Amino acid sequence: MKRNGLMTGALILSIGGVMAKLFSAIYRIGLTRILGGEGIGLYQLVFPLYSLCVVLATAGLPMAISKVIAKNKSSEKSVLKKCLVFTTLISLLLTFILLISSKGMAKLQGVEDLTICYIILAPSIIIVSFASVLRGYFQGKGYFSPSAISNIAEQFVKLIVGLILSLSLISLGILYAIIGAFISIVFSEIISIIVLLVYYKKNKPKDISENNLSTKSLIKDILPILFTNMIMPIAVFIDSLIVINLLSVSFTRPMSIFMFGLESGAVSSLVNIPTIFSFAIASVILPSITMKSSSFNKNHQLSLAIKIILILTIPFVILFALIPDKLIDLLYSNKLNGLGVEGLNIASRLLAISGFGIIFLAINQAYSSCLQAVEKRYSTIRNLSLAVLVKFIIEIIFLPSVMINIYALSIANIACYLTAMILNQLEIKNFFKINISYKFFTKLFFSNLMMVLSLITILILNDSWQNTLLALSVAGIVYFACLIITKIFSDKDLAMLKYKLK
Repeated sequence: MKRNGLMTGALILSIGGVMAKLFSAIYRIGLTRILGGEGIGLYQLVFPLYSLCVVLATAGLPMAISKVIAKNKSSEKSVLKKCLVFTTLISLLLTFILLISSKGMAKLQGVEDLTICYIILAPSIIIVSFASVLRGYFQGKGYFSPSAISNIAEQFVKLIVGLILSLSLISLGILYAIIGAFISIVFSEIISIIVLLVYYKKNKPKDISENNLSTKSLIKDILPILFTNMIMPIAVFIDSLIVINLLSVSFTRPMSIFMFGLESGAVSSLVNIPTIFSFAIASVILPSITMKSSSFNKNHQLSLAIKIILILTIPFVILFALIPDKLIDLLYSNKLNGLGVEGLNIASRLLAISGFGIIFLAINQAYSSCLQAVEKRYSTIRNLSLAVLVKFIIEIIFLPSVMINIYALSIANIACYLTAMILNQLEIKNFFKINISYKFFTKLFFSNLMMVLSLITILILNDSWQNTLLALSVAGIVYFACLIITKIFSDKDLAMLKYKLK
């Protein structure tokens, strides 16, 4: 298998991530249309605990293992074997815990019927953990196609199987439709691991050196990344327990579940789309900076990563703030309305607010990877923990408010991402110097301005979903055309984009 270039790797992961997220977004939109606001709220109640178990078993393993493989290429077989043993034991334990706690958790959430959903999802924890180790192995060797293709296959299968099952079972009740959706998740994970095993069969690891990496050294390298990647999923899980209870101070429980479903389901799935690119960049930066043999200019590498993140995320922030109502209406129509409430209006306002956190989250992902690469092992853990504390303080104070209610969750997330970014920025300046010229920002401003003007020009013609789709398409073409015309990347940037991992 051919090793990928540095930013070629990021491009592969980004394209794979975009396609996977596109399938995931279509799936979420279709599922929301089938289940409605209340149904997607129930779906979201189950997902955080499952996600938490997956994270505890796999948290950041692909990035962590890719770093270790990059540092210890002569002992990759030993690294892979030990990681597989470690994650298998953890995943088996978590699967057992999820099975025995499923009924109690469903009761705690106030919907005992959801017990069966936890039981259905439990076995997939083992599959996901195994897949995460293989993805880390491939990424550490500079092979990014297996991760991208397996992700695409996983989301495509979930899209097809999930919507067919949910649509077929909805006549029996919302719970049956939700069960169908969760069955599709297990099935899609099986397909994903099959794809990875096919690649693995062709690229089995070899230990060139007899001095295999010690278990102690392996744990020392992996644990900080695992802990860092556990924090946000744990926070999301805690949200699933406290947000509805806090909202219920001022609203009925069904209404609280409905609003939580809008934010965590309909809106979050859109807000997470731009972070595909930043996650891909972060995944490539970590092993490349870690490589001792690399002659790469690390300062310029981070600067280029930030440039790419800004180019790819700022348009989303603008669109979410400028036309949130049209975007929500385009994707969900009237399917978000329920309990006598205009769900479209709530979701639109949530999207406009949440969009501002995209840049902070994306940049922080790059910062966090760089700090891990330069062995600032626990700085990211401390900084993100403090940021999550800020998030919970805001939620506890403002979620019960009749005036602010669910919007406090979006505000709290923005504050969390901003806090983490600032704290990591203070750390990173001791190791990296970010150099981005005013010329770059001028070109970026011009490109975004042209995008907005083209968007508004077409939108004023008429008010239909077809015209909105046309306006978005033209705006995207105009934006990237302006980036090319203005030559937003310098010659040094372009040379770095072609740099290959040695």
